[in-house]
Amino acid sequence: MVRRNATRREILAGGAGAAVTMAWSAVTPGGGESKEPYQLGCQTLPYRAYPLRRALEGIQKAGYRFVHPFHTHEGKPAFTPDMTAAQRAELKRMFRDHGLTPHMAFIGLAGGDLTTEKGPTVWKKDLDLFREFEIGTCVGVGPWYFKKFPDQPRPADEWAAACEAWYKGLEQVVPYAEQLGITITLKPHTGITATAAACLKIVRRVVSERLKICWDAGNVSYYEGVRPDPDLPALAPHVRAVCIKDHRGPRANPDFPVPGEGNVDHEAMFKILFGAGFRGPLSVERVDGTMNAMQMEAELIDRRIAQAHAFLAPLLKKCSGRSTV
Repeated sequence: MVRRNATRREILAGGAGAAVTMAWSAVTPGGGESKEPYQLGCQTLPYRAYPLRRALEGIQKAGYRFVHPFHTHEGKPAFTPDMTAAQRAELKRMFRDHGLTPHMAFIGLAGGDLTTEKGPTVWKKDLDLFREFEIGTCVGVGPWYFKKFPDQPRPADEWAAACEAWYKGLEQVVPYAEQLGITITLKPHTGITATAAACLKIVRRVVSERLKICWDAGNVSYYEGVRPDPDLPALAPHVRAVCIKDHRGPRANPDFPVPGEGNVDHEAMFKILFGAGFRGPLSVERVDGTMNAMQMEAELIDRRIAQAHAFLAPLLKKCSGRSTV
């Protein structure tokens, strides 16, 4: 766990080859420390128009060892607390058969708006599911900032009320995550988590080793037009996961190419994160570019996530100084 925060000067001075001296470790649901410096995986999200099994096939063939399961496939629940015992057992077999370890999952996507009365209950049920599947890190988002993206934000009074309601819900969930030993990470997604500076405010308000940040540079570029985020060095000690997504073009341009082909400087980002002691899961989220992801051929997704792996694996090895793919 983090014993002290590195300063911006320490992180930037460390460069690629030196990690800031601090005690930082990835923690499993059972409380043990991961011996791996990072775990590069892929989300099944790009394959959500196909059966989950087909997603696992493509991800395994592309060279990944870790998987971030999406909650729906073919428009039906695929990884949710409503699964029966038999469905859960079958899914665990599927993961094993494909040599994939689930290492991250989204929390609250199915009716888990923390500004509502039932939101915290949905998050807690998700956490129970993650515990069963030994997923130690989950990814959530804050309230949606816009009335209509990209240029119509919610009225100020409405937004303020939504933020307070969201914090109230979050504060009900974090103690439960602490009990289970699961880390909730929040990713940039407009508003309360729009940028690194905004994310810092959250972890300073709700202080817990089980509430941290999942960095998503692609979202910061797309939603905010900020690249790179100047405050990432200050936030880096609080980053426990990464959703890898590239973005091409100006703010609000819906183009999410294969990582390495857009605005995001992945090498600079990884140097900052590993320089701050990052050890945790990373998952490739989007490779659809300007295409309709729901209409992409599975074989095209296969090729693109394989291309992402070929770009990321050596880069992560270089930036971390170790090899775990």
